[in-house]
Parts: sequence; structure tokens; C-alpha cells
Amino acid sequence: MLSPGDPAPDFDLQGTADGGVGAYRLSAATNRAPAVVAFLPDDGPESRTVLTELAQTDWASVSDAVAVFGVLPAGIDDCRSLAAALSLPYPLLADTHGVATQFGVRKQDGSVQRATFVVDKRCRVRAATVFDDITGTASALDKVLRCLAEL
Repeated sequence: MLSPGDPAPDFDLQGTADGGVGAYRLSAATNRAPAVVAFLPDDGPESRTVLTELAQTDWASVSDAVAVFGVLPAGIDDCRSLAAALSLPYPLLADTHGVATQFGVRKQDGSVQRATFVVDKRCRVRAATVFDDITGTASALDKVLRCLAEL
């Protein structure tokens, strides 16, 4: 898994955009603001909890601007359905290019680890948080918020 200080791999992925589909590039987003990139293994209840917590987080309390991306190892149609079901205010990206592997969150069994990265304007990882226990989502997001506040 990438560590703070590592360069974040740039990506171009399709994602949800106001009920449709858009193209998202990490470096383009971080040129304007830091980014939070959350990897999730599936659309199951634990992943939905993380996505919902991200949607309910008050990002403006720590940063004037922040780009938030959820990343799912699924096709764009599945991402659109999930984003609509949860009314996500941020893009849910379809990882069809192995971005999870580049960030080091793909496990040996092929599944994806629940993890969140804070990426700064220089496209460097500033924080990496693993969601091992879904009950610890709030404390993991607190770490993300503290990191954003320091940027």
C-alpha cells in the first residue's frame, strides 16, 4: 500500500456525474484542490457504510475545496446504480484499469482492501488509512480530516 510521501499514480477513469457518466483524472483534480480517494471492494453493506460516511462528511470544515472520489472494481453501470441508490454527491469511479493495484490495495486473493488516501496538489500521498473494522469508520475519517486541515 502506498505510504505518505509516495507519488500517487495518476488515473483516468469513468465515473458517475450528475446521473450520467464523466471522465476523471486524478492530476486534474489535484491541480485545483487536494483529493480524497476511497477504494472499496464491492457494493456490500460495509462499503455502503463507508460511501455514506464520506457523503455525510463536512469537508468544508477543513478545506476550502476538496475532490472526493469513491473507487469500485466494477463497471460504470454498477457504479451509476450504486451512486444513485446512495445519492452520492461525489463521483463513484469504475476501476477497470487496475488503479487499486497501483495504489497497493489489491489483496493477494484479488479483492480490494477498504482504504482511503489523501492526495495533495503535488499528487503526493499525504495520508493512507485502512478501514479494517467498519465500526472504526469515524475515527479513520477523522484522520483524513486532520490531514486535510494540515494542508
